[in-house]
Amino acid sequence: MTAGDDTAALGAAGVVFSSLKGEAGAALLARGARKRFPAGASIYHRGDAGGSMLIIERGVAEISVTSMAGRKSVLAHAAAGEILGEIALLDGGARSADVMALTEVEGVSLTRSVVMTFLTEHPEAMAAMIAQLAARARNASEMFETAAMTDAGARLAVALLRLAGRWGDDRPAPGGRPLTQGELGEYAGLSRENVNRRLRAWSRLGVVSLTDGHVSILDPESLRDIAECGDAGS
Repeated sequence: MTAGDDTAALGAAGVVFSSLKGEAGAALLARGARKRFPAGASIYHRGDAGGSMLIIERGVAEISVTSMAGRKSVLAHAAAGEILGEIALLDGGARSADVMALTEVEGVSLTRSVVMTFLTEHPEAMAAMIAQLAARARNASEMFETAAMTDAGARLAVALLRLAGRWGDDRPAPGGRPLTQGELGEYAGLSRENVNRRLRAWSRLGVVSLTDGHVSILDPESLRDIAECGDAGS
């Protein structure tokens, strides 16, 4: 890894290892291997041994689980500066979820031995990793709460608002990559047909707009009302 690569990766890793000084972070990344995954490629498989983690330098990854019946549920998306595979790396267990490159993903892969040695020497980095684990746990709790909603319209509204809030836009577009209606369904726990029907109804009411099948939020207040009170069309 070149000095320029170190600088780029350190910038991307700022969310997780923001407390590290330049030399310490560079020393860690220098012991890693650069990885590139094309859009749609698998990064990790649920159940595989977790001997490494990935610091995302560029791109967006999708984290999901698939039920025994074959139903896929998207749990979260991770972008530049976040880490993937940290749970299995820390506890030595199997991967707890599938991870796929939603867009092309580049990052630095670090083995368990390298990371554990580094965390022992730099406890401030452990605190940063624990903070991300807590954020992931909070997100999972919110996802389970949403999944328990019986009103499908409210569930979809919550999903749209959460995605828009996460990515700072009026569109559910992780890393600038708009989600298809099928992908929205996987995130909200609904069928693509159910998502399509509700989005078309909301489009007629001016709550959202649909362009080439992609969604933009026009009236977030109305969407919040649906999230809180349910959809009369449910």
